[in-house]
Amino acid sequence: MAEQTFRSPGFFEQEIDLSARQISPSGVPAGVVGTSQRGPAFVPVTVGSFADFETRFGSLDTNRFAPYAVREWLQNRTACTFLRVLGAGSNETATDISNTTNYGTVKHAGFRLSGSAAADANRLRGRVGEVSFLCARHAVSTAEPAGYPVFTDNVSVSGSDQNVNLLRGVIFAGTGSRVQVMSMTSSADALVRSHATAGTGPFSEQKYFKMVISSSAGAAFAKTETESGIRVITASLDPKDGQYIGKVLNTDPLKFQDEQHLLYLDFAVEHELAAVSTSADAILSGTNSASNAAGALSGIDFAGIFGRYDTRYTTPKTTKFISQPYGKREYDLFHFETISDGAYGNDKFKVSIANLRASTDPNDDFGTFEVQVRAFGDRDIDPQILERYPNCSLNPRSERYVAKMVGDKKVRYDFDQEDADERRLVISGKYPNKSSRIRIQMHQDVENGEIPRDCLPFGFKGIPVIKTTDTLKDTRSALSVDGTTYGGAQPRRLGAPMAPGAGSVLTSSVVPPMPFRFKVTKGEVDSTVSGFLGNPSTAERVDSRFYWGVKTIRVPTSDATDNPVLNANVGTSVNNLVKAYTKFQGIEKLDALVTGSAADVYNNNKFTLARVAFSNKTADNKLVDVFTVMTGTAREHMLETAYVRDALPDRNTYVVSDRTSVGANRFTLASLVQTSSVLFNRFTEYAKFTNVFYGGFDGLNILDKDLYYMRDRAFSSDTGGKSIDGTPDISLPLIDSDNQGGEGRRSNVNASLRRAVDIITDPVSSNINLLAIPGVREPFVTDHALEKTRDYSMAMYVMDSLKYDEDGNRLYDDSKAKVDVRETSEAFEDRAIDNNYGATYFPDVFINDPQNNRSVKVPASVAAMGALGASDSASHVWFAPAGFNRGSLGFVTNVESRLSSADRDTLYDSRLNPIAVFPNAGFVVFGQKTLQFAKSALDRVNVRRLMLEIKRQVVSVANNLLFEPNNAQTRARFTNNVIPLLALIQLQAGIESFKVVMDETNNSDADVDANRMNGRIVVVPTRAVEYISVDFVITNSGVTFE
Repeated sequence: MAEQTFRSPGFFEQEIDLSARQISPSGVPAGVVGTSQRGPAFVPVTVGSFADFETRFGSLDTNRFAPYAVREWLQNRTACTFLRVLGAGSNETATDISNTTNYGTVKHAGFRLSGSAAADANRLRGRVGEVSFLCARHAVSTAEPAGYPVFTDNVSVSGSDQNVNLLRGVIFAGTGSRVQVMSMTSSADALVRSHATAGTGPFSEQKYFKMVISSSAGAAFAKTETESGIRVITASLDPKDGQYIGKVLNTDPLKFQDEQHLLYLDFAVEHELAAVSTSADAILSGTNSASNAAGALSGIDFAGIFGRYDTRYTTPKTTKFISQPYGKREYDLFHFETISDGAYGNDKFKVSIANLRASTDPNDDFGTFEVQVRAFGDRDIDPQILERYPNCSLNPRSERYVAKMVGDKKVRYDFDQEDADERRLVISGKYPNKSSRIRIQMHQDVENGEIPRDCLPFGFKGIPVIKTTDTLKDTRSALSVDGTTYGGAQPRRLGAPMAPGAGSVLTSSVVPPMPFRFKVTKGEVDSTVSGFLGNPSTAERVDSRFYWGVKTIRVPTSDATDNPVLNANVGTSVNNLVKAYTKFQGIEKLDALVTGSAADVYNNNKFTLARVAFSNKTADNKLVDVFTVMTGTAREHMLETAYVRDALPDRNTYVVSDRTSVGANRFTLASLVQTSSVLFNRFTEYAKFTNVFYGGFDGLNILDKDLYYMRDRAFSSDTGGKSIDGTPDISLPLIDSDNQGGEGRRSNVNASLRRAVDIITDPVSSNINLLAIPGVREPFVTDHALEKTRDYSMAMYVMDSLKYDEDGNRLYDDSKAKVDVRETSEAFEDRAIDNNYGATYFPDVFINDPQNNRSVKVPASVAAMGALGASDSASHVWFAPAGFNRGSLGFVTNVESRLSSADRDTLYDSRLNPIAVFPNAGFVVFGQKTLQFAKSALDRVNVRRLMLEIKRQVVSVANNLLFEPNNAQTRARFTNNVIPLLALIQLQAGIESFKVVMDETNNSDADVDANRMNGRIVVVPTRAVEYISVDFVITNSGVTFE
């Protein structure tokens, strides 16, 4: 798509409409910057109500302060611009940008994990603090070939002995920690002393084994009867078992520091489908071998590659949807991505293509289809369709063009321009987004009309997944399909830190295949493959509610259903294997993933309706035979239809052959669509399939709560902060001796917030009159925000100040010590801030959170935003937002520190506006100073906001005069338009008097020649009463006032 950048002179206001609003914003919005549960990142979005905000960005969250500020402002106002922040990294230099372009890494973004030096050359003893791979050999169920053949019909599985080597978990270990396994009969002390890392004996009852988490933290981490620093966990690889790894290992990234491990990827495989065999299990790790793939970072080994998550936030997307085959070619058509950036959208939605119909109109070759946005965990028999777009077309000239129906507009920030002035918002796409959840990205061939006109979306490509073996098979031989070799000669990526023998074969373990629908029937299938694949049993019944493609519901458990593999379609629980597929699994350009055409053939993870095979076949490989054999009803034919996962459609007739002796030359849906539209359309009810989103990443250190939520401590370079120079806490994941997240202004969180401030104070992309960054107190950000707000000159910054205890120690949001007024005031004075475009308030306050049903301590800026919103609603911006009339905080339930009169004086002398409590009056903002040192009218908030409002109105008038003749008539027009505006403000008690000068006295011939018109507006603002002094005298006759 062509991209639009903002480059022309003048004042520009662009409304970025990401979806239909519930309440249209009105008035000049306040701007709030911060984190939220979801939503587009680094794009200013204006909402008109908090309900609208929740639709786009999520609900209140006690770990995120920005939504509370939005809510309090919108209690009384109807416009707020919110800019969500994720991890963008701190690329600055040409080298930084080159690394992003070539390798996908971004300076200080995300996180990295890397172990200590290998204990021995063969990696038999493993390393601490690395990424580990839990692999096991599985015995495939004897019912699987007939009931649900995801392994049998799979080119990445050798299948010679009904066994398969599978990756079951990717586990992160903390610095100083190691993850190991052993058999049930082994003892922890023997394992630790010998550094053995796997049990090679049989499992107890082929079900349980021990996982051992060891940590250099010693007894503080865990203690057994004989060893410190050891935690032994009985585990199972059966997802329904109470000891399943996903239930007994830590799966919460925010508990990583306490638990010293994280099961990041849980590749769940139904025990009913493939149970762990008696051969072996192992903890493997990346080898010391270096990748030789083009683009991979030179010199980095696989142990390092698998721990690299140091990249910017990404957006969840689907793989490309493809057309029916034309010979050997399938055209790329489009893909979807979520409106929300980051990890949130990975497993919240899925997309189904339904109601495929080939054209029967001789004047229009384009067929139609429906796009459905569904809840990720719904069941086909009870779908939760969140959005639907019927009768879509691939015809760019049609009003039903799918891009017009769904919308393809995208606004993104271009972080990676070498010239800092060129880093800006960029808009791509042609059509407004109709969906609040997804957008579509069309392939250029579709836009250009360079695809066959009868193309229909017929399938999708394979999802890139973590690449554990170069062979792309569970053996040591390379994967080859249809004469093309996709894999390498040896499985060089995973080492075998275990005794030689049973474990070495596990170095070629593969990711379990993406589960696809095998049949669209209910009822137990025949346990034997008698005749062709999918030959129905007498118990089977067709159910048109089933979709082909990704099956997000797992095979039923043996506890719930007899012969579960033969009843694969009656499950009710979400398949966590699919969830693992949706997660961000590594950096593609570092050669960490299976990508491109290899991702299609790997596990046969590409899906196409061209593999949906009928029982009917051609005797002499002719398409015309379809008319003589496809004579039954759609339901009758679908009863005998199955998805042949590893099939290779014939390039002429699109028939496929299954593995049986009688399953050759079976017609497919591709055969029908390429032969007869009428015949194909008989199966419209069954021509539907589902795909999922994948790959969203927040660009943050998900293993640390402060860094993930971008909380106060994350920004600080003071003691206890996490943007410090040197080695951080040992439990933080790191690769070098420096803080991988960066220090000071170049830390990931500081750089990301600074960039967000740049965006929201850019008049090209934003129009705000207030700015708040709730909870961010670090001067690297707040000083930058003050400077940028002054440069913007159209808004005030409501700043949160640093807090200190009585000993001068920096306090954070989670600190237990009591905040000290004097130390906080003196520290603030020491910063010597002199800027009348900012104001700050003290102390933090408590408010009720109705959604989480609790009282929450929030920064003072949240209270100030509520007061400012209420004041603006009750009067005008030039009235002081303080005192009992306009500074009352009825929503505040308590304050962090109750202020005495002396405290209020101390704070006000330091230009910190107090939030005080008064009997019978409650909590009140009791000050309105700006951060200006000099005593003048602009040292008060109401006067600064008055001037901003005047400036805003004058700019509006002046913009209408751009490119008009520079003469006396134009100058008079300006004066005549501005004077009534100022007179109204005077009438409304904003100013005492004013004067407008724009004539020959301040516009010379030289000014005219320079295409410049000068004006001067002088105003005398109305000052607010802050001190009332009344002298009174007591006499014998009563009280008299002087």
